[in-house]
Amino acid sequence: MYTDHFGLTEAPFSIAPNPQYLFMSRRHRDALAHLLYGVQSDGGFILLTGEVGTGKTTLCRCLLQQVPTDVDTAFVLNPRVTVTELLATVCDEFGMTYPADASVKTLVDQLNEYLLDCHASNRKAVLIIDEAQNLSRDLLEQLRLLTNLETNERKLLQIILLGQPELLEMLENRDLRQFSQRITARFHLEALTQPETEDYIAHRMSIAGGSGRVFSRAAMKKIFRISKGIPRVINLICDRSLLGTYVEDRLEVTPAIVGKAAKEVLGLEQRSRRKSAPVLTAAAAVVLLALVLLMQPTEEQPLTNGAPQQQSQAPIAEPKPSTRAPEKPIPPLRGHPFIVDAYHDLFALWGSAFEDRETHPCELAESIGLQCLTEFLSIAELQTIDRPVIVELTTSSVQGRYMTISRLDETEVVLFAASEEVILSHNQFNRLYNGEAHMVWRMPPDYQAPLKNGDTGAAVDWLVVQLSLIEGDIPPLDTGFTYNEIIEARVRDFQMNVGLTPSGVVDPMTWIHINSVEAISIPTLSGIRG
Repeated sequence: MYTDHFGLTEAPFSIAPNPQYLFMSRRHRDALAHLLYGVQSDGGFILLTGEVGTGKTTLCRCLLQQVPTDVDTAFVLNPRVTVTELLATVCDEFGMTYPADASVKTLVDQLNEYLLDCHASNRKAVLIIDEAQNLSRDLLEQLRLLTNLETNERKLLQIILLGQPELLEMLENRDLRQFSQRITARFHLEALTQPETEDYIAHRMSIAGGSGRVFSRAAMKKIFRISKGIPRVINLICDRSLLGTYVEDRLEVTPAIVGKAAKEVLGLEQRSRRKSAPVLTAAAAVVLLALVLLMQPTEEQPLTNGAPQQQSQAPIAEPKPSTRAPEKPIPPLRGHPFIVDAYHDLFALWGSAFEDRETHPCELAESIGLQCLTEFLSIAELQTIDRPVIVELTTSSVQGRYMTISRLDETEVVLFAASEEVILSHNQFNRLYNGEAHMVWRMPPDYQAPLKNGDTGAAVDWLVVQLSLIEGDIPPLDTGFTYNEIIEARVRDFQMNVGLTPSGVVDPMTWIHINSVEAISIPTLSGIRG
């Protein structure tokens, strides 16, 4: 209706997941890189979560347009089905035939045969499930069993799950720990920032053929405040705002029109001035009362001729020098006597739990893409890497030496062991800390050792993707990169920028910083999870 009025070729703010309109914010680029990695990796689960309307489905449709020709994909839109129906849908998506009355075993057997044929012809198979928060536990278990289909070299099926944050809550359940341990990469898609929201609006207007500024800067700021940066909500408000601007025969969207549009599409009620008046009146009354009390005479100020009598002023005494408060005593600490128990605490922060208590957790970690690392780090360096760590505390007041740092800010260190938690100041912590930190970091795919000149493999391919994202470039879809002088120079630049020694070798500390910059889903000491 309004397209001709604004010189547009089509409505720019449709809520349909059109990849043509995909706005690649930094977070979206990172998410797409994770999905592309999932398509190219060898089995397991890739998890992409985000609030309703953040662009998960649109991002996935963009992925489908970019998958290599040697990859077969199956896309399930509605997972609220039975196990048999889900398997039948997967077979349909892969173009397979099966009996009308096929059992679960028959469908799994045929799917396994199809996947073996793919492997024999050097093809890959990827299953993508949207709205995965609707999967039942039976379906999640069946999907986990599908990832058991494998050869001696690799797993045959890669599964990508797209879901709302409720999916993360489901996977934290202990009953699903085996499923969680199969997830090789996680990513949470956040809402847009205010600058990104303004760029997003301009981007969609441009794709639709718009020229010049239609939304005023004040209008876009109001859209961000109301939408909280959720793309779907932005689309709803912008579409109705354009319609309202057209109806009023204007060419610029104003904050007033945005307010009306938001009220119509979201049901937002405007605050009534009448309701706010008593609050203002009460506030004014408090101020007036305070002024009256200040004017009242006191026993020290008797009235003389209607005015307070001036008191003689005593000499102002020199202020005493302030004395620093003594450091509070260190509270009782109850840590673990053995570090292996502290590692179970640490892995819990990563959303993982191991039922096997005989094997050291670090030996089990690689099955879920994690690896243990021990470094000597100061408290300032702990803040820089921003990861939960196990520390050994040396004092006679500690009952058990090993505790895990779960939070660290400018003034406090929060440590815990099992159900015991304690908060220390930096000074208190430094009096106990011997400098040795034990941590966990997320490995790139097929990681074997630190990368150096001449190396090849999936880890090098993943490194090239991450460096491209960090440098603000579109990640390549190609694979088969060799770690050469050009890549090494890029690594050195990155290491210098994050304060590491520019060795050009991609060691675990470099990967930790790469994971931080590319916002991979990890627990942090600052409380901001990627």
